[in-house]
This record gives sequence, C-alpha cells and structure tokens, in this order.
Amino acid sequence: MKMTFRPLHALALTAAAATTPLVVNAQTLPPSLFLPEVVLPRADIPASTQAVTLSKARSPKDITQVTYSFNGQARTFNQFLSQAKVKSFMVLKNGQIVHEYHRFPNTRTTLHQSWSIGKQVLSTLVGIALEDGAIQSINDRMDRYDPRLAANGFAGVTFKQALQMSSGVKYDEEADRYSLFFDVIGDFYSFGRSGSTLTEKALGSALTPAFTPGSAYQYASINSEAIKLALEKAVGMRYQDYLATKLWQPMGMPDKAKVLIDREKTAFTFCCLYATTRDYAMFGQMYAQAGWFNGRQIVPRDYVRQATTFAGDPSNWRATDVPRKDGSTIRGFGYHWWPLEGEREDFTAAGVYGQSIHVLPKQNTVVVRLSNDYDNVEASAHEAVILGRAIADYLE
Repeated sequence: MKMTFRPLHALALTAAAATTPLVVNAQTLPPSLFLPEVVLPRADIPASTQAVTLSKARSPKDITQVTYSFNGQARTFNQFLSQAKVKSFMVLKNGQIVHEYHRFPNTRTTLHQSWSIGKQVLSTLVGIALEDGAIQSINDRMDRYDPRLAANGFAGVTFKQALQMSSGVKYDEEADRYSLFFDVIGDFYSFGRSGSTLTEKALGSALTPAFTPGSAYQYASINSEAIKLALEKAVGMRYQDYLATKLWQPMGMPDKAKVLIDREKTAFTFCCLYATTRDYAMFGQMYAQAGWFNGRQIVPRDYVRQATTFAGDPSNWRATDVPRKDGSTIRGFGYHWWPLEGEREDFTAAGVYGQSIHVLPKQNTVVVRLSNDYDNVEASAHEAVILGRAIADYLE
C-alpha cells in the first residue's frame, strides 16, 4: 500500500524530542502543534472503485435555528460552532445531507484526524472478522491468535475485555499515550536504534496486570494496539489492508483516506485515521442502519447492537462507571463505542479535541462534528450530545 510522508517540521520536532525527556516534552507540547502526521508516514486507504454519493435533502429544515439548554443556559447552534471551534459539521437525516459546514481553510475534501474515533473503526473490523469466522468468539483470548500477548498483562485477556477497556493492564493513559507517540517517533528517526515500534509498545513488559480483567473500567489506548495485533493474526493481513478491503471498498467510500503508521508500516489503531467529513458521516449512517449500507450487511446487526447499547450487552459500562472530568453522567462504554444514557439508544464515536459521530438510530440521524477544541474538551463533548439530540428532535 502506498506510503506518504511530509518531512516539513520533522527535524524541529525530533530535535526537541531528542534533547528533552520524551514524556515531559510530549505533554508540554501545545495541542495545536501536536501533529503526528508531519513526523510519521501514513498509508493510503484507496477510495472505493464504486463510490456512493450522498444526496442532499430537498428543502431541509435550517438547523442553524436549533436551540437547546446546557447547564441551565439557553444556547444556539451558531454559539456551539464558535465556542467549540468547529472545523466541519455535517448532519444526515434518513441518509441524506441536511446540513454541511466547513470553516476555512477546511473543505469537503479535507482529511480530518480522527483521534480516538479510530477506536470505533477498529471495533467495526473486529465485528466483521467475527462474521467472517476469522475470530471465532468475542470471548476468545487474544493471545490465542497472537501468542506474543501471553508474555505480559494481556495474557488471557479476551477481545471483549479489551474492547470494553477492562483488560486490567497497568497503564497511565495521559503519560503513557504521549510516550507511545514519542517512542515511535524516536524509533522511526533512529532506524530502530532507540524508541519503540507500536508492536513493541503493545508487547512491553511494563504492561503488567493491575486488576482482574473484566472487573473494572479503565480507559487505556494500548488496548486498541493489542486488539490490532490479534486481529491482524486472525485475518492474515495488515490492519490498513483489512480496513481497505472489508470496510472502505464495500461501503463505497468516495474519498481516499490515510492511516498513521510506524517504521514497520504498522498502523495506529487507537487513533490517527484521516478521512473526510463525508466519510465519517457515511460510517455513522451505516451504524444508524444497524450495519447495513450500500445494499449489503457490512457489519453484523447483532454486533452493532452489542457494541453500542446497554440493552445489546448488559455488561457494557454504564455512565456511572465511566467517570468524566466534567462530572457528566451521559456516556457509558461498550465495544470501543460510547453508548449514551436514556431511552433513545443513541451512541457516539468520540475523539479528543472535539471529534464525534453521534448516531441516533431511532431517528435515523447522524451528526458529525470535527473540531480543534483544545480548551474545553470534556464540557463540549457533553454539550455536543445535547446539541445532537436537539437537532434530531428538530428534524422529526
């Protein structure tokens, strides 16, 4: 698969990383400058050879007129766009575009960093591998497929436990996630003489057991990298190739995407898919249709429900088990997806700095928000859910 790499700014970042402790340097780097795509290569995910075109709804309602209440205050749609630093926003109703917004210099062809929405894409591919029989059960041990995972805290951990962020491995999400990036960058520029590859990070001896798998929720991005290792062994191909073959092509994705890779061309799966707003919206629409898209069942219906709702799998973590910094109790956690509390059975894909795909199946509505929200991430993520529900209600 073709690899693209932009070396501009790379020397500056790697020089900084080489002269200061990696974790300290990473954590003090302003988020607006933390752009891994300028220092690491990306693999291309080709556009589908039979692309789907999203049609625009005739005479759609003007959602800029939507108002809602958040923290006891009346809010407007345009206030949210401004305060949440929204780059692109798209709303689908019944699979048709009812609103599309791109703030300059972003356009409909801009490839937006997914951040942790990449986790929901990974979950989707696990569901497809289950349907194909490459993975026999969601309750299978991952080390059954990649025995190397038996050498650290992932020993005996099942796909389901890792997807639900309950693997039990010792991991500090903030510090360890940043050090992962800079170790991989260091490995890339030293040609393996220092730092670590993604595979080495997932197989590291420091990932010791911290609690019994399945007994508690702890968000740890390294779970996604372990899932990827087992998935790749199960399906017999690289993650980016499986993504292209089993999701991008059958969905009819009209735009080429990219995925960040390391020196060994191993894909990042806890983050770092780069796709257009339209592609993210189509991905959400597939989930709004219980895995059905482009005339076929791409993801098993049962898996979609289990991955995204409390009713589908009662062992999914309720919002009270998933503490948020802003104190909100609306987002639980399923199979790398965020089920939402309430009777709607809606759910969201979410990434740091304000990335989200809010799926409301009962109202057949999908709301995509892509932002550079570096200042108020927790609150705006909660507010985005309230806004998404208000939009869905307004479009009824």
